[in-house]
Amino acid sequence: GSTTCAIALTVSLPAMTRADDHISNPLKRATVCGFSFGRNLSKLGYPVEDAVRSVLPLCDQFVFAVGASEDDTRQRVESIDPKVRIIDTIWPDVREDGKVLAIEANKALAAAQATGCTWGFYIQADEVVHEDDHPAIAAAMNRWRDEAQVKGLLFRFLHFVIDYETIDPWMYHKASRIVRLDGACEIVGDACGPAIKDYTGKVNRGNGYLDKHHLGGHVRWSGGRIFHYGWVKTPEQLNEKVAMIENLWWGTLDATEIQRRKKRKLGNFSERYPILKKYRAGHPRWMTSHFSTRPPHARIINRWLNPRFWLEAFRHGYQG
Repeated sequence: GSTTCAIALTVSLPAMTRADDHISNPLKRATVCGFSFGRNLSKLGYPVEDAVRSVLPLCDQFVFAVGASEDDTRQRVESIDPKVRIIDTIWPDVREDGKVLAIEANKALAAAQATGCTWGFYIQADEVVHEDDHPAIAAAMNRWRDEAQVKGLLFRFLHFVIDYETIDPWMYHKASRIVRLDGACEIVGDACGPAIKDYTGKVNRGNGYLDKHHLGGHVRWSGGRIFHYGWVKTPEQLNEKVAMIENLWWGTLDATEIQRRKKRKLGNFSERYPILKKYRAGHPRWMTSHFSTRPPHARIINRWLNPRFWLEAFRHGYQG
């Protein structure tokens, strides 16, 4: 979730059972420092405890940059695990394109780099990793530990909308959530992910954002999935999040321009709900307790029978 807040960790990976030398040889196991940031996470309805716990088996410690909040965010982060180390921050008054989120994420990244670990695991507070993917993620971090040109590891994304049975296939499908802690990268945009500093190539306006295959040898697949729950919300929570986005992205613009950009960036989730994809596979076990509190939003006809689905596919391509 680029509109969200993230989390941080430092780890020595546990022994794995596979015969691969990168896994079985303790001297070749990567060390990992996860990092994140966030404020007002309760107001936004983010499952921050589950996000942290979903990666905790891979970690020795967490560094979490907690911004001064109007709710119990600090207490929630504090209660997760004794390994979690909090850095208290004050968010600057930057209200353009969500840049303040990257500013705060980079504070956490700096703390992760200070640990001397090989990798940083960037997990946002509304993102959860599936436990079935832990072995593959650990293997990827070990496999590419000594390949200095590999700066990031990509995850596949599933974006849930309104409820836990509906995903939006037109949102982005991949992003880096593991980044090499060698000082070569920074978090960019609205904290969407890491990029190579001072990148001189031509892709993505030259910022070296590490979700692009055509950055040559700089990215590899982690073998993991990110379950993004930032848009699973009640109407009240959805309004709270949209208000936050309006302030942090367009807080300096006039009302007409705000409405134009909001429509372009967010659309209307309730209106689009009938044409989104139904998800029938398993969720991370950390999220089980949430399902009883958020039943399916509505019964809908098969999206393949809905003319609006075909219009969306024609306009934006079939994405799944």
